[in-house]
Amino acid sequence: MGALMLIAVMIGIGAIIGGVTNSLAIKMLFRPYKAVYIGKWRLPFTPGLIPKRRGELAEQMGKMVVNHLLTPERILEKIRENGFRDKMTSWMAEEITSLLQSNSSVMELAGHISDQPLDLDEQMKTWIKKKADGFLDEYHDIPLQHVLPSRLIQKGDEMVPVLAEKITEKGAEFFRGTEGQRQLHLLLEKFLQGKGSMLNFLGSMFGNDKIIEKLQPEIVRFFEDPASQTFLKNVLVDEWEKIKKTPTGFYRSSLPTETLAEEAAAFLKREVGIYRNLQAPLADWAPFFENTLKDRWIPGIVKIGQSVLIDRLPYIFEQFKLDDIVRGQVDTFSVDRLEALVLTISRREFKMITYLGAFLGGIIGLLQGILVLLFSI
Repeated sequence: MGALMLIAVMIGIGAIIGGVTNSLAIKMLFRPYKAVYIGKWRLPFTPGLIPKRRGELAEQMGKMVVNHLLTPERILEKIRENGFRDKMTSWMAEEITSLLQSNSSVMELAGHISDQPLDLDEQMKTWIKKKADGFLDEYHDIPLQHVLPSRLIQKGDEMVPVLAEKITEKGAEFFRGTEGQRQLHLLLEKFLQGKGSMLNFLGSMFGNDKIIEKLQPEIVRFFEDPASQTFLKNVLVDEWEKIKKTPTGFYRSSLPTETLAEEAAAFLKREVGIYRNLQAPLADWAPFFENTLKDRWIPGIVKIGQSVLIDRLPYIFEQFKLDDIVRGQVDTFSVDRLEALVLTISRREFKMITYLGAFLGGIIGLLQGILVLLFSI
């Protein structure tokens, strides 16, 4: 009976020592939170392991997240999956459908974004004027032929001979008709007025009608003469060449950008339907575009966004500096909060470690009791 009691006592003492030792070791991972001093002498193992090594722990956790958990490669694999694209397309379609059925207007939505009232008319006029002034300032000393599109310059070169032909053709046609004859009468009367008695005498003697009868065919022949057409073409070509070589700034005074901007903004508001719809509720007009947006635009936007993410993700990760973010967050944790976080995850495992220490201590106590009995025989 004494031998069994000795072994039981040894097992109990060993189990208590093992359990208490393991429990104390777990506690010392976190506690004490700060170093404990007796005078100037710091007690060993204070503060606890994690408070003492929190900086190194934060750095290692940051590296672990970046190098092993949240890596660009793993996220790229997720982004490349067709399921990801389908989910994003479906999500965007739902959001667009909800937006298009909204009673808010584009102007109101823009006001919510900027937190300021949006005067679209004024904004449009300011933008057009700014662009026009900037264009004229940038190309002030540059000839017009180097500013206008080459196709427009080429079209002008082609149109000058055609214009000369049309002018002579229309001129002959006009003066051949009754309207041209009437205009010649008016011109002759104005010419003879106040030109002296001699010209008035000749006009009254021959009669205006007879003068017109002689003058009209000559004017028509002038317009029909190929030489006249060639002359007019040469004049127009010379003028067109002068215009092309004139610096753009020469036309600055004849281009009131303020007035042009007002007229352009008024034209857009009057003629462009989407401009008028900016102030109307989206539900009144936007659902018309719903199928086009959902079937064509959204899949294309998602595809482009997926490609951009794939190409730029390593750079984005580099700019985010996730390891610094994780390290900073861990550094800001209070030790008691960090302890609560770890215990929430591993409380059961820590209890098992305590029980394992008690079990191993009991085994050692059993062996010690047996050895004591053997050596006492």
